[in-house]
Amino acid sequence: MSQPEIEKRAGYGLPVVLAVGLHVVILVLTLVSWPESEPDQSSTTIVNATLVSTETTTNQPQQAKASKARDAAEEADERQSAKEEASREAERAAEQQKSAAREKAAQLKAEQAKAAEQEKAAQAKAAEQLKAEQKAAAEAADKAKADAARRAEEAKAIALERKKAEAEKQAKADALKKAEAEKAAKAKAEAEKAAMEKAAEEARKKAEAEKAAKAKAEAEKAAKAKAQAEKEKAAKAAAEKAAKEKAAKEKAAEEARKKAAAEAARQKALAEKAAQASAGSLDSLIDSESDAISGAKQAAQAANGFESLLKKYVGQNWNRPSGTVPGMTVTLRVSLLPTGELVSAAVSKSSGNAAFDRSAIQAIQKAAPFTEMQDLPASAKSQFRNFNLYFNPEDLGR
Repeated sequence: MSQPEIEKRAGYGLPVVLAVGLHVVILVLTLVSWPESEPDQSSTTIVNATLVSTETTTNQPQQAKASKARDAAEEADERQSAKEEASREAERAAEQQKSAAREKAAQLKAEQAKAAEQEKAAQAKAAEQLKAEQKAAAEAADKAKADAARRAEEAKAIALERKKAEAEKQAKADALKKAEAEKAAKAKAEAEKAAMEKAAEEARKKAEAEKAAKAKAEAEKAAKAKAQAEKEKAAKAAAEKAAKEKAAKEKAAEEARKKAAAEAARQKALAEKAAQASAGSLDSLIDSESDAISGAKQAAQAANGFESLLKKYVGQNWNRPSGTVPGMTVTLRVSLLPTGELVSAAVSKSSGNAAFDRSAIQAIQKAAPFTEMQDLPASAKSQFRNFNLYFNPEDLGR
């Protein structure tokens, strides 16, 4: 049972009981017969009188009680009418609330449907975007694969070209070795002949040599003193020059340090490879090659030839940057492994143009490794472990 029905039953019960009771009382009062006074004895005497009121003292309380009962019944009826009107107002208000609730539910349902449509559209858009990204990734993968194949072909062509150059170099080295052997045999014969002639002169020269040795010792002493003074003077000048170069080098090193960080992993691998090579077969290779190419003159020629070849390779891999002007040069500090692989390359003396300096470093990085270094004698090879490379495009005809 709902709350309005309970209130309605509780509100109507008491007034109805009171109304029914009031009507019963009124009905009883109307049916009761009150005692009548004895009739007057008849008389012939005529009495003139005026009836003032037929109401007796006994009827007045009864009539007042009946009037009060009627007023109470009317008041009860009015209260009943007011409660019925209030009940009807409550029902109308409840109906309005139900109607508002139905409208709100319909609006909520429409909003939920709209939100569902928006979610569906967003999911469709996300699916399209994912499909586009997957397509772009596939295209990028295909392009990377094509680039890798192209780079592999280029590397293969470069390797063939270098192999051909190494073969030509080996042929030239063999021819040079043969010529040097013939020259050494001829020199040996001439030396033996000269030795015989020299023996005849040695007795005479010995005395002169002793005299010359004494004079030479005195001259060497004076020259040594002079050389010491010049050495101190040169050391002072070198210290001043080193201070200036250090300032320039620190400036260039700041730029090189950033690139050197990117080369750190590669350099570490190269260092490990060099350590392994120097611990094993590389030592025997170096010793055998060092024995095959001996002599200070041969080492100097080999070093000069290697430096020229290194500059040639660097020039072939150099790309002229914008802003390059004639006469622009840069000195690079280069470190190589005994195998010819590049350890580091940094600016030792800048050209004043950062782009030109970077182009020179990039050229030597592209040209490396310099496998020809393995053919150098030990005395020449040590010169190129750490050395300065003077880079001048005009020397290359570019």
